[in-house]
Amino acid sequence: MSHTLSWLRLLIIILFGIYLFVYPWSILLVALDLVPVWGAWVGGALLIIQGTMMGLWLTAHYGRHGTLAALLILGISWGVEHLGVLTGFPFGAYSYTDVLIPKIFGIVPLAIPFAWLLVVPAAVGVTERLLGAENKTTQSARSAWLSRVLGAASFALLLDVTIEPVAVHISGYWIWNDGGGYYGVPNSNFIAWWVTSVLLVGVLYFCIHIRRKAQELVSPSQSLGLRPAMLTWLPSSLYLLNLTMFVLVNLAHGQIGAAAIGVLILAYLIFEWFEPGLRRWILGVQTNRRQPGA
Repeated sequence: MSHTLSWLRLLIIILFGIYLFVYPWSILLVALDLVPVWGAWVGGALLIIQGTMMGLWLTAHYGRHGTLAALLILGISWGVEHLGVLTGFPFGAYSYTDVLIPKIFGIVPLAIPFAWLLVVPAAVGVTERLLGAENKTTQSARSAWLSRVLGAASFALLLDVTIEPVAVHISGYWIWNDGGGYYGVPNSNFIAWWVTSVLLVGVLYFCIHIRRKAQELVSPSQSLGLRPAMLTWLPSSLYLLNLTMFVLVNLAHGQIGAAAIGVLILAYLIFEWFEPGLRRWILGVQTNRRQPGA
């Protein structure tokens, strides 16, 4: 198992390195409208790379249950998107352009299910970092699970709020036929995005739960073993990197409302994550000053 984990870790790091190399250039080119015609495929490729990273990460941490979760997220999200394009339900009337290729059965771009595979674990990673320790000590198991599912689905939705203006008006990935009040995006899209996110986040947490239950049932000699913590920073880092990208691109194109929402999310996450450490540092400084001879 350790050999397999080593290879998974190496592959994830390689993909992350490729992503980091392309990341600043993508922001610059999209923000300045300098993406060449031949380079339109890069956006879809980055989504596939990030989704693949998250799928491998789930496998590394949760074994076959993580793989199952990744496959279910890919399959369910594709099915919902396929239904949405054909019928207009549940997101609203929209269609994908030919910017993202290839398309599955000529309807939904391959990159879209991988985008969901990126967003769902990334949003879960953010939620776990915010709620994990507190919920374990103050809430029942059921209410803690519900808080995680609803919290992660909400963070997934908030990321989509910053994505939509870029994807529609700048990158031209899809077209809304009916329009709406938020940069031409109908309200039904955001409602459906949240509900779909609840479903997919629930699937992921269920697979993790089954993994842990299986671990409890086997004998120590046959232990499945929850995988050792590896690259635990990856999901939340990908969330922040994508959010930052869309904030900068929205700002560059004058889509101030979408950029402001992204900035507020970034500010909230940064404060929540770094405030405890900052508080400990301040208390440490004050303690040292009070000590004799300090």
